Amino acid sequence: MSPQVVFLFFHYGKIPGYLSHSIEHVRTFNPDAEIHLITDGIKDASRLDIFNIRKFRIEEFQSEALQQFKKAYRHISCFDEKFERFVLERWFVTETIRKSNPNPIYVMLDSDVAVFGDASALLGKLPDCPICMGGDNPHFTFIRKSISDFLAFITGVYNDPEKLEASRELHLRHKSGDTIYNLGEMEFLDLYMKQSSNMQNYERQTPDGYVDSNIHRTEGFDSLKLRRRHRKIVVWRQENGVNIPYLKKGDDLVRAFLLHFQGPGKRVFYRFNGGGLFNSKAGLFLLNQIFQSKTIANVL
Repeated sequence: MSPQVVFLFFHYGKIPGYLSHSIEHVRTFNPDAEIHLITDGIKDASRLDIFNIRKFRIEEFQSEALQQFKKAYRHISCFDEKFERFVLERWFVTETIRKSNPNPIYVMLDSDVAVFGDASALLGKLPDCPICMGGDNPHFTFIRKSISDFLAFITGVYNDPEKLEASRELHLRHKSGDTIYNLGEMEFLDLYMKQSSNMQNYERQTPDGYVDSNIHRTEGFDSLKLRRRHRKIVVWRQENGVNIPYLKKGDDLVRAFLLHFQGPGKRVFYRFNGGGLFNSKAGLFLLNQIFQSKTIANVL
């Protein structure tokens, strides 16, 4: 029997509508999985109760490692300090949750991701390491073992005056333009993966579908060239009563395991399998127009 999968959603700030779409898709395709939502404070998330999730505040998960991080943290980023710190704190909280119940495999999932498959089907294809990430984006990350070494690495950088000073200089030098530098989650992930086998990429092209990293990255698939960016062409099909997305590559269609609606892609993140319009023939036709017509895509 495959290990139990637990999905972890962390969300900072106001609860957006697309978060419920993301949770709904996890529940649709992973009906028996446990889903946790951890926020930065008390939120009105009662509309999410229908998906049978467990809700927590991040303050409920204290640890010595987290306290050490909080003391050491220095803000070197163009992003909001509370948000930047929350994004890093979620890794410490994930380890606290994992320690309390080490048997499941945990999936850290961004709130702008729509899942169209059973996550347990991917477990046997993951690298044998604690942190398994899909490319350079932690939007769908598997935690298999203790990540305490990664947490110590983060805190260690903040406790190193020379590294902090070098980071400040880089931040000031690249504070605007196309090459901004922030000492935050993405930088820590990049640095740690380069030096440790504890974090590795998994193969995103799987027998169960392609794990999309960003709907605006072409990644070898056909795309619509919109005014300011590309967007992958998505072909929608109804299979066994649910809508399934396929990515187009010439004459071939590749099933998508998930779609990541990063940035402006959130505008076309709908309840693809929430009943109603999109589960009808007319709705499926509309979806295909939205995701295949350049004219319509430029409006949305």
